[in-house]
Amino acid sequence: MRYHIITFGCQMNKSDSERIGAVLEAMGYNKALNASKADLIVVNMCSVRQSAVDRVYGLAPWLNNSKAKILTGCVLKPDRAKMSSFFDFIVDKTELYKLPELLRKKAKIKKDYLSVKPSYESSFLAHVPISFGCSNFCTYCAVPYARGKLVSRSHKDVLKEIKDLIKKEYKEIWLLGENVNDYRSPADSRIDFTELIKQIDKIEGKFWLRFTSPHPKDFSLKMVKALAQSPKITPYLNLPLQSGDNEVLRRMNRPYTINSYLGLVKALRSEFRAKKQGLDKELAISTDIIVGFPGETKQAFENTKKAMEKVKFDMAYISQYSPRPQSLCFEKMEDDVAKKEKKAREKALVKVLDKTALLINRKFLNKTAEVLAMEKTKEYLLGKTKHYKTIRFKGNENLIGKFVKVKVTKARAMGLEGNLIKEKLIVVLGPTASGKTDLAIKLAKKFNGELVSADSRMVYKKMDIGTAKPEYPHHLINVVSLKQDFNVALYKEKALKAIEEIIEKGKLPILVGGTGLYVKAIVDNLDFPKIKPDKKMRKELEKKSKQELYSLYKKLDKKGAKTIDKDNKRRLIRAIEVCLLSGKVFSGQRLKQEPLFDALQIGIRKTKEELRKSIEKRTEQMFKKGLEKEAKRLLAKYGKNNPALSTIGYAEWKENKTKEQIKKDIISNTVKFAKRQMTWFEKEKIKWVRNQKEAERLVKKSLE
Repeated sequence: MRYHIITFGCQMNKSDSERIGAVLEAMGYNKALNASKADLIVVNMCSVRQSAVDRVYGLAPWLNNSKAKILTGCVLKPDRAKMSSFFDFIVDKTELYKLPELLRKKAKIKKDYLSVKPSYESSFLAHVPISFGCSNFCTYCAVPYARGKLVSRSHKDVLKEIKDLIKKEYKEIWLLGENVNDYRSPADSRIDFTELIKQIDKIEGKFWLRFTSPHPKDFSLKMVKALAQSPKITPYLNLPLQSGDNEVLRRMNRPYTINSYLGLVKALRSEFRAKKQGLDKELAISTDIIVGFPGETKQAFENTKKAMEKVKFDMAYISQYSPRPQSLCFEKMEDDVAKKEKKAREKALVKVLDKTALLINRKFLNKTAEVLAMEKTKEYLLGKTKHYKTIRFKGNENLIGKFVKVKVTKARAMGLEGNLIKEKLIVVLGPTASGKTDLAIKLAKKFNGELVSADSRMVYKKMDIGTAKPEYPHHLINVVSLKQDFNVALYKEKALKAIEEIIEKGKLPILVGGTGLYVKAIVDNLDFPKIKPDKKMRKELEKKSKQELYSLYKKLDKKGAKTIDKDNKRRLIRAIEVCLLSGKVFSGQRLKQEPLFDALQIGIRKTKEELRKSIEKRTEQMFKKGLEKEAKRLLAKYGKNNPALSTIGYAEWKENKTKEQIKKDIISNTVKFAKRQMTWFEKEKIKWVRNQKEAERLVKKSLE
């Protein structure tokens, strides 16, 4: 059985739909890609404006053909009666626990719907409700009648949900509530909105924190200071004005004046300028405005227009007044502003907005903005800046859900355009035993960097002496067991995550290693085939020798056979596996994409004689440290057919030879391997150096 949810309205409704989806999935339903494939249709309705309600009525002819139909959301009494004719059930969101009984499904659902763990739509942006309903009773608004009076959620539940999201690497969190800053935890009355923000600030990890929708009356000086001091809160605020005329505000039951609103704006902007740094000093403010409210005279409208010109909003959501059933306006105020006049007033305010928004956005020209990449269009990525401005830029799709830097090149009233600034990445490579690790460590110390290993053997735990693992900390060393499958696609995923973490710390990522494919995966942003391992096939392939595997691969992929490491059994098995399962050559599936980084590749140049001496010296040190004992222990525990143990330093111990002969074989095999590495490196764009001084000069120039 499959379900599909149609959501109308605000972010709160979108969040509610995620919880509805979770309830249905707990009942055994799966999400349908589109409504036509669904057995159950759920419509999550909005009643803020009549146009939103009319959209639901517009679904009636189509809904009559659906198998099962449920209406939920903000449903007012008059609409509830009319819509019952084309919905099977109309269910309040607070009664989601009744769905199993209504649909005759077995599932235990918690009565408090906010305690239901959502089925999040996004993997990087989440809406977290902190309250439900509203007790303000603005005369134009139906929310208190559709959602009830304000009820706050326990701060413990809010914090737990956010912590769980950050563990999953979510990048943007929205705190939601119809009157979000009128919050007080039912678990501890001392925790108001200000204290909640402070508690969220303590959660480790890089993420942006936003909230909507606040009420101007509920901002205290303490709250204003806390927002400006918060390291998580972004410099963006939606601050509903609704009208710039005091009499209209009074009739709306909005308990503030235009002067108090302007004072609040001034206080917020002053605090942000005093406490924030760089672009974050400038607080972006959006607002909500209603034109054509009952009794709004031409002078009252002019006052709203003047208020917009004074505040200079970054964005304004302007709507024409729409009478809402059950609201005080609907019952007692005449909708006395003509439709034509409402349109004219809306148009006049849009003109003011376009002018001020363009002037504000031009201030970002030639500046570098931090951006969260949101989605991909045909030619561009679309993202949001900290100031909640939409910006488009060219970039790879795998940047979606990540923070990037974009230099702004164009400014329009409703958005920005720019060029992606790629982060610096230093790559230190060279043949085995060339001294690349020592050089990378010295560069990390001098340039405030952290190291990421690009060695296909160092990823395995317990393979210590035979891989010459360094004592200096590296990312991606000792990350998997010898029993686990590991491939370059997994390496790329983990390496990119490590590099991102290093950049977030404000440090320089340095990739170091001699596994060419690992380096290329990061530098050239290779896209790998999404073929899952076949355990049965692998078990059969592992019985074959490296020579047999290479011959088989050569038949399947002649081009790939020219560049693959013949002595890397694990890689040969993976290449054959991909060829057989996909029906395509392996080499043709590793696609080069737009690079993610501005990479400087530094290679260590050694003569053949120098390299051989280094290999002999390192091999001697390995034997002194106990290579024999380590190799024999691992082969006994994990088996001689383990692909990772079929590499140099371990494979030689499988044969019945003297210790001295094994040492000679390791040296000989390592020299041959170093030669193959250099053949691969010569094809790449590498700056070759002879010493540390030359390398430092290159890094310094790259960072300028």
